[in-house]
Amino acid sequence: MKKSITLKELAKLLKVSVSTVSKALNDSHEISESTKRKVEEAAKLHNYKPNRAALNLKSGKTNTIGVVLPSIKNFFLARALRGIESVIANTDYNIVISITNESYEKEVKSVEALTNGMVDGLIISVSEETQILQDFSHLHDIPDDIHMIMFDRVESTITCDKVLVDDYDAISKTVRDLKFKGRNKIVLASTISKLSVGKQRTKGYIDSIKDKHAPILIEGPEDFIEVKLNKLLRDEDIDTIIALDEEASLASFRAGKKNNLLEKGKLFLVGYAGKTMSEHLTPSLTTIDQHGKKVGRTSAKLLLERFKRPNKDIEQVIVDSTLRERDTTTLKKS
Repeated sequence: MKKSITLKELAKLLKVSVSTVSKALNDSHEISESTKRKVEEAAKLHNYKPNRAALNLKSGKTNTIGVVLPSIKNFFLARALRGIESVIANTDYNIVISITNESYEKEVKSVEALTNGMVDGLIISVSEETQILQDFSHLHDIPDDIHMIMFDRVESTITCDKVLVDDYDAISKTVRDLKFKGRNKIVLASTISKLSVGKQRTKGYIDSIKDKHAPILIEGPEDFIEVKLNKLLRDEDIDTIIALDEEASLASFRAGKKNNLLEKGKLFLVGYAGKTMSEHLTPSLTTIDQHGKKVGRTSAKLLLERFKRPNKDIEQVIVDSTLRERDTTTLKKS
């Protein structure tokens, strides 16, 4: 690999001042076009790389955005990250990504490291442990000159721009649609009952089903949900399951298959899962699409706008979900 040279060495090579080289590389109007071309050609030939740390110290900016996510295995969060990257790719900003694996301690360390002069802004969806502990002091302590966007898993006590999914309304509309289709006993399955999004979805179900029957909630780990559903499907006249996350969706799907109810259209199933997985299951899985990529794009655009207008009013944007009907809610009873 060719060794790069410093700004001072480049100036000496060209027999001009350091200031002239710097101004030429920054397209200053004070420098002639012929000199700019000469400097740029020499910089490329000799592999000159600007000292980013020095530039950051001089400008007070890092041109870097931190993204803190609780998981990358979650299809929604992975899509959100793609959305963020698609917007930032068209700017001069770089992205530093930290995955907390649902850990409060790792989230605290990530936020502290990133906001200690590494980034100009932060986009974050908080971890499960953070929401369980309800300790958001590390987010309240972020320096005023670092702008933050929260998305999906947000905290109401923190004053910043936020992007939310319509979790309550999405489930409410789904329940109403299922009741309209003649579904009389609808169960809710969830492994995310401790998360804000899980609580909102559960509330949407409870408020919408209570005129039909008492809420039937199965909450816990994936294996627990599958065992409970197997028993419930054998003992009760359950005709629909709404699963609030990917793990609950897969547990519900396995229970429905085991009891030979999905292919016959006797059991309807609505879940949360990525398009690829949903379409390749047999029967294919009806899902609630949260438009993760749109959530990510919206978050990135809000942050870029905040950089331009730091004193503008705080915004909260809600992204609507869409029901994607597939076989598990369209097959006729046989």
